[in-house]
Amino acid sequence: MLKRTYLWLVLLSWLGVAQADNAEVEKNLQAVMPGITFDSLRALDNTGLYETVINGEILYFSADGRYAFQGDVIALETRENITENQRLKLRKEKLASLNETEMIVYEPEETKHTLTVFTDIDCGYCRKLHNQMDDYNKLGIRIRYMAFPRAGIDSDSYDKAENVWCAEDRKQAMTDAKNGKTVNSKNCSTPVKAQYQVGRQLGVQGTPALFLESGEMLPGYVPPARLKQLLDEKVAAS
Repeated sequence: MLKRTYLWLVLLSWLGVAQADNAEVEKNLQAVMPGITFDSLRALDNTGLYETVINGEILYFSADGRYAFQGDVIALETRENITENQRLKLRKEKLASLNETEMIVYEPEETKHTLTVFTDIDCGYCRKLHNQMDDYNKLGIRIRYMAFPRAGIDSDSYDKAENVWCAEDRKQAMTDAKNGKTVNSKNCSTPVKAQYQVGRQLGVQGTPALFLESGEMLPGYVPPARLKQLLDEKVAAS
């Protein structure tokens, strides 16, 4: 049985709804959602739908602004997941725009793959991944840490991440914190809150969350050798 998220796309295609001007559509949407800022707005082929990106989230609207649709849009003829392709594009652009000076980066002698990893200080599998950092690096896997305290902004994990990012030696502080040692607190400006918000925007729900440069996310811990194999296979298939 077709899922409802697919069915409405088919029905609208049959209707052959005429495309409206982007400015007209934005005006209609602003009328029902005043003050909303659209990161992007485009017509979705000839379906009568418009794809918008609002704060990193992909949504679909009817041209008159009366209906909103949330979910993955599939082109049935080609089986292309239009939404996922756009999601990967947005993630790739966001990951490429991040400032590495605000991350904690573990460099191999020769980089074959780069991963952006959203990590939580107290997460058991995050600690397991960190304790194998040398193994990842030896396989040519470069890891860029971003903070993602799972319990949120007002939590012990958030405070621990702040302490790590405030430390003079962030790498040593991260290792100490991951091994349950106390990292002394300091007052400084950190990117932890902003990184947490980026993680939420990218769809992070648990940690560790591993992002490839392509924008694809691998949710959860992957052992070094298996991760290297997966990354090699994805490069070969691209």
